[in-house]
Amino acid sequence: MRPNMPVVTFDLDGVLCRPPFGINPGRGQGKRRDAPGKRNVLWLTERWRYYIRRPMPGARTGFLHATDIAECHVVSARGEQARRLTESWFSRYFGYVPQIHLRPSWEETSAQFKVRKVAELGAIAHFEDDPHTADWLADTIPHVYLVDWWRNRWLEHENITRIRRISEALPALAAAIQEASRGKPLA
Repeated sequence: MRPNMPVVTFDLDGVLCRPPFGINPGRGQGKRRDAPGKRNVLWLTERWRYYIRRPMPGARTGFLHATDIAECHVVSARGEQARRLTESWFSRYFGYVPQIHLRPSWEETSAQFKVRKVAELGAIAHFEDDPHTADWLADTIPHVYLVDWWRNRWLEHENITRIRRISEALPALAAAIQEASRGKPLA
């Protein structure tokens, strides 16, 4: 952990890593926050689904710039069994491995895990692509940056800012960090 640096979290798939076929898979409408997790074939095969995917456009540069002003963590609903391949992906495309938090079990939904983990980390902002997760997080933290996919265009929330690339959010993120850090040195 970097002392006096606010925590900012990033989803991985659809934010830093391209989704399969370049299509964001989820609409997120009608999902319940108290839904039970499900064990299915996707849980068992996910460690390989994203390995050959490339980063989202501008993701590496945007993420690295964010690390200059915040303590950045990756919070992904990928299962813990995907850790080795996920770390290898970061080494390959980002040149280093950030702090990565993966879902320990299928018993918790993706959104439940992310909301819990983001709260545990005390993040002031989160980058997300799933509208269900973004909406829930926007009720719990002050800043959510939502990658603008056509499947999430229905979502509106006062704490959500739509972005196409991480770099678009950096000026607003820097202002949010200044606001959160008032009276404290940043580094």
